[in-house]
Amino acid sequence: MKVLRIKQLKIFILAQALALCAFTCSDESPTGYDTPYVYTVPTQTNDGWETAALTDVGIDETPISQFMNELLNTIDHRIHGILIIKNSRLVLEEYFSGYQFYHGPFSQFNRETRHNLASVTKSFTSALTGLAIDHGFIAGVNQKVFSFFPEYSELNNQQKDRITLKHLLTMTAGLQWDESSIPYTDPRNDIAQLFQQDDPIRFILSKPVTTEPGVHFLYNGGCTNVIGEIIRKTSGLTVDDFSATYLFTPLGISDYQWQELPHEVIYTSGDLRLRPRDMAKLGAVYLNGGLWKDQLIISKEWIEVSTKPFIHATPELEYGFQWWVYNFEFDSVPLKSFSARGWGGQNIIVFPDLDLVVITTAGYYDEPGLEYHINGLLIPAILSAVL
Repeated sequence: MKVLRIKQLKIFILAQALALCAFTCSDESPTGYDTPYVYTVPTQTNDGWETAALTDVGIDETPISQFMNELLNTIDHRIHGILIIKNSRLVLEEYFSGYQFYHGPFSQFNRETRHNLASVTKSFTSALTGLAIDHGFIAGVNQKVFSFFPEYSELNNQQKDRITLKHLLTMTAGLQWDESSIPYTDPRNDIAQLFQQDDPIRFILSKPVTTEPGVHFLYNGGCTNVIGEIIRKTSGLTVDDFSATYLFTPLGISDYQWQELPHEVIYTSGDLRLRPRDMAKLGAVYLNGGLWKDQLIISKEWIEVSTKPFIHATPELEYGFQWWVYNFEFDSVPLKSFSARGWGGQNIIVFPDLDLVVITTAGYYDEPGLEYHINGLLIPAILSAVL
């Protein structure tokens, strides 16, 4: 697995600070932004979060401020929100203006703005799967997928009969699918086609098997939507009702919106809309072994198994049960992280060894800059401030 060395990150941050000084100390900045960033403690509300200052939890404010100054002087950045949770306390919360989901209206984002989470939704669906198992609706991840769908038995064959719920969760079902080589806006994209089907689940399960189940990773949002229907069929609740009962209400989340496919199928692979503070609660639950405010939400066993690497998705990234897994490195010691990732720069990044959760919302749908601003600047700045 590829690792990112923290010492190199600190050198990178210093270089960025020097570059920043080169133009902020001059007579003019590139965008005319003359007021330096001033950190403020997040506002305490009644949403369940305890807020604190960065310094209260041992975070150095300097790298954060350096990053923020550079971002504020970047006219074309697409970051919409940044949250940092350390030691179970919300210590940084910043919002910016930008276009809503994929060329939507221009908005000033704030803590009350529901944001489209894109494929971060998949990790919420994984959590709901764990809850369905915890509450006895699903026996386990090794159940065969077609056992849940007798109405589609004519689509089954010897190869498909080997596909299990675990294969759906790890995107190793082996079904033919393409949502990566073709833009989502192209009608040939399988996700785009999914919205045109009278019966989306039949469309997914009718796909031929092209590789042995459990062997190869293929990014497939169809798998996640089948998982959502398994939750509905076993619990008797639609996913929106199931999530309200077993996840959102216990977390104090009331402002959310699921999207719907044809045939009254909840779109569980993308486009769940949540406020960033509510989005962060899932990260906190996974960081704390299933707990929120001393209340057990999801079993620790599910948290552990779903965030373990199951298969290499790319040379750098491994994949668990709808969670991405990768390692940084500090003084030759691996630093584990797992994350929920969504198109455009939506992220829930959990660093268990640091008791740290980082949230980003953004609008890098077609525009360059995602790797630079979030992965190249923000995450290194945060790690440099924490370590």
